[in-house]
Amino acid sequence: MSEPKNKKIKRIDELPEDLTVELPEHLVEYIISTYFPIQYVLQNRVVSKTFREAAIRSRDLDFGRIYSRRRSQSEVVHIIEEIFNQHKGSEINRFVLILNHIGVEDKVLSWVKTCLSKNIQELTLNFSKSKKVMDLSVDFSAIETLTVLNLRWCKFEIPNNTPKGLRLLRTLALMKSNVTPEMIDAIFSNCIHLETLELTRCITHGVLSINAHNHKKFKELVLYCMPNRLQIILDAPTLECYKYEGFVRILDFSKVDALKEAKLHYIQNYNWRYYDSSNMVLANMVAYTGVHVLSTTNIFLEVFKERYIEGEMRSPIFKFLNLKEFSILFKAPNLCTLYHISEFLKRSPKVEKVLIDIKEFTFEPGMLWIIHQMSYMESSNCEFNSIKEVTIDGYKNHWHELDIVEFFCGHAKSLKKLKLFMPKNIKKRARGLDYARLDYIRSRFPGVKVEV
Repeated sequence: MSEPKNKKIKRIDELPEDLTVELPEHLVEYIISTYFPIQYVLQNRVVSKTFREAAIRSRDLDFGRIYSRRRSQSEVVHIIEEIFNQHKGSEINRFVLILNHIGVEDKVLSWVKTCLSKNIQELTLNFSKSKKVMDLSVDFSAIETLTVLNLRWCKFEIPNNTPKGLRLLRTLALMKSNVTPEMIDAIFSNCIHLETLELTRCITHGVLSINAHNHKKFKELVLYCMPNRLQIILDAPTLECYKYEGFVRILDFSKVDALKEAKLHYIQNYNWRYYDSSNMVLANMVAYTGVHVLSTTNIFLEVFKERYIEGEMRSPIFKFLNLKEFSILFKAPNLCTLYHISEFLKRSPKVEKVLIDIKEFTFEPGMLWIIHQMSYMESSNCEFNSIKEVTIDGYKNHWHELDIVEFFCGHAKSLKKLKLFMPKNIKKRARGLDYARLDYIRSRFPGVKVEV
């Protein structure tokens, strides 16, 4: 029998303990002070005199959790300043900073310039604490070594829309930046290795058009809260994940072939008096029919009902033949009931996991449910043969929630587990548990494990 091949060590913290014990003390000191994250180095300096006197060479300067302990702004700035003053390493691979920059702009600029001089690869600057966009006067688009650039409330520009760097960039995340069509074109023309683009609350207008036709690695697009963006046109054959939060907008995904996951957090637009998102939801539906994972809101679900079209009542004809996981977030006001959930699942024959999030919602079925939908559901003989697990998050023991529990127990023939998570503040937000009906459901369907 041949000996198993040695496991490849990818991180220094994967080294076996007995190996580190056998290493000379000065080598252990060098390894920890150079390759371990700065938080780990600081912890060692507190408890060990040896590490307290050792030079700081850490290549991972992640200060994202520096506020996990109660510290004032001045204490945080002092700690970071001391680390940069004492840093003796030739490289800094990663720098993560979450800070209110007001009053310490010069120090922040000094830290960033130090990182640039030491071949920074992953740079995250988050100034959202200040609620004011910071202009660092740094041309981020000229940095040649970057693979990850995450700027939140930090100005990002590309002079003359001609980047001098970013050729190695894999991830670009911008928040509160001005984004123009020319900038988007420049990014995709220059960043040939780009895998993820995230735009959050960016200032932009009109049509967002992305041409990633020749990109072989572009996998994920994230668009959050950009109300002035009216249409999205995407030519990205390799895109696998699309995440969106905001008002429903018209999409052109006709040149997207590989989409596997969609997260659609639609928000109701109450500023438009006659705004009806249902037609746009239906117009975009074909883009998502091939996904394996779908997470959305009740605005998406509401279109799965009969509609009056060309003189007769019709239901949507879309089918989700590859869908394995479905998550639905309910928010008031809406008229969704078990009927809408069932109508969608009928079109998704391979779904295995269902999550219903009602933490901020209570079902209030009206006369339509009582007169029409309830009788339709009772006479329906639909069966879901692939659903194995159902979770209701925010369960408050409302009678219609129990209808949903009983429906899945009776119609999901492969169901093994049904989880009910109640709100944390149970006394105010949940009714007394209806143990009698829960026990009845358990007795009727003993093969399903109903957990509360």
